[in-house]
Amino acid sequence: MIKMQPAIIMSLRLIILTAFLMLFSACGASDSGLPDGTGTIPTTGTGAMPASNISLTATPSSIMTTATSSIQATVTTSAGANVVDGTAVTFTLSSSAMGTITSSANTSSGIAAATFTAGTIPGTVTVTATSGSVSQTAAVVVSAPSTGSLEYVSATPQAIGLKGGGQAASSAVIFLVRDINGTPVIDGTQVSFVMSGPSGGKLPSAGGEYIGDIDASPTTATASTVGGNVTVTLNSGSVAGPVTIAASVTSGSQTFSASSAAISIGGGVPSASHFNLATTKFNLPGLVKSDSQATISAYIADRFGNYNVLTGTSVSFYAEAGAIDNSNVTDDTGKTSATFRTQAPDPAEVSITAAETTLINSLNTTFGTSIPTDGSYHPRDGWVTVLASVQGEEAFEDANANGIYDSGETFSDLGEPFVDKDDDGVRDTSPFEEYIDVNGNGSYNGPNGVWDGPGCAGSGCLTSKMIWTTITLAFTGNGYYCAISPSSFAIANGGSQSFSAMVGDINANRLVSGTTIAVAATLGTLAGQTSHTVPDGVPSGPSVIYFTLLDAAVTDTDPPAPSTITVSVTSSDVVACPPFTAGGTVD
Repeated sequence: MIKMQPAIIMSLRLIILTAFLMLFSACGASDSGLPDGTGTIPTTGTGAMPASNISLTATPSSIMTTATSSIQATVTTSAGANVVDGTAVTFTLSSSAMGTITSSANTSSGIAAATFTAGTIPGTVTVTATSGSVSQTAAVVVSAPSTGSLEYVSATPQAIGLKGGGQAASSAVIFLVRDINGTPVIDGTQVSFVMSGPSGGKLPSAGGEYIGDIDASPTTATASTVGGNVTVTLNSGSVAGPVTIAASVTSGSQTFSASSAAISIGGGVPSASHFNLATTKFNLPGLVKSDSQATISAYIADRFGNYNVLTGTSVSFYAEAGAIDNSNVTDDTGKTSATFRTQAPDPAEVSITAAETTLINSLNTTFGTSIPTDGSYHPRDGWVTVLASVQGEEAFEDANANGIYDSGETFSDLGEPFVDKDDDGVRDTSPFEEYIDVNGNGSYNGPNGVWDGPGCAGSGCLTSKMIWTTITLAFTGNGYYCAISPSSFAIANGGSQSFSAMVGDINANRLVSGTTIAVAATLGTLAGQTSHTVPDGVPSGPSVIYFTLLDAAVTDTDPPAPSTITVSVTSSDVVACPPFTAGGTVD
């Protein structure tokens, strides 16, 4: 046996250890996936095993719209161990309309978490988690909250015209549906409607009002919410009146209801029977003063008396004398106004009537005046006609209440508008009375014998009719005829005498309103109409007052004494008469 030296043995040991270490390194040591001495598969390092399985949960798995659910993905390897921390996991939804979700997350202890936020659409959404080539899904059920309220929002416009009347014939009626949380309900919530109003129940083909689409149920309709709002359209027919729409929505066992405000359905065009003029002043000092003003107001409504459907309707004005705004549009009350002022020309001279001749003769006899009876001056020479016109329809009696004119129904037949200077209701050429040549044929056309208005049917009828009306004002002047009767008197002891006094302008018309007439006496007691303020209005003669002078000292023995009665006239607009008197004695 060869006995080695200690140094040699030590060297051999180093050589064997080095060779073993080199062999172990070449085999990959623990990075090769071999057991590391602990009996487990390593989860870190460059050789970590890929994801092989995903377990996906949603907590909770059933939520309300706009609520959230926690999504958790547990990712493991084929050996069942957690994947290394930081492993990426992506999350997607089967429909982006159903809500939003965290797009990606990294694992920690094998778990990646995301948050799903539901939108406003109910239903079931699928959540998918993906890591590498492995995916897993989970379902989340999204439910809508229960309905909490239903309320009326608006009707636009609030007033509409009859079908074919030239005005807006439909109104958009909106309701708002909220859930129990006070937020708008989900889109697609169904709401039912019922209409109440004129002609409700008639088929649209028969001319009745209806809501929603044209169908065999004109008074009912359904629609779905968008953003919580639901809209139904009201369509007018041929009968006017107020309409309301009731809405209802059912949620579970509970039904919510609401009603709209009244929506007015009107005729849509002015009616001749609902057209008139008014003035702030009838009697103006136009014979002696320019720019004295009055406001002329026109009032229009349809045949049912509705005025709020006629906003923006144009009314034109014309005047026999003076001047006026030509055209104005009506407001939401069916009213418009124009300023009339005094200026040239004066009113037309017209023929004297028998009644005026009788009046003048009576005045001349009573007061000793010399008012002419040849027609050169008389009250109607101071009258002024103001005319207004508007497109509309002739008035008629709707005997069967179907909202349209039917042959045989009574109607008012109008010719073309004209300025009736002599106030006889007939268009004349002497004096020449201006007219509106509506049809442009160069001659005046009177009533045509048929009803005219939108929707008229028959030979010669006019579907667009210019209707018109007039108002009479007056131009008066300075005091011209001022007299008292009797002009002399002798009142016995304890007796009395009746008097009358007249004040008129050159046409024997009373002076402008506000003029005052006062009576005074130097001896005796006056009774009766001793103070008078002239009222406004169209005059048809002078102001005449009546009073009495009495001897109140019945027991005196004095001889008769002189007395003078003085009538004083004052006015801020015209030159009134100078004081005029009657003289006599009172015992």
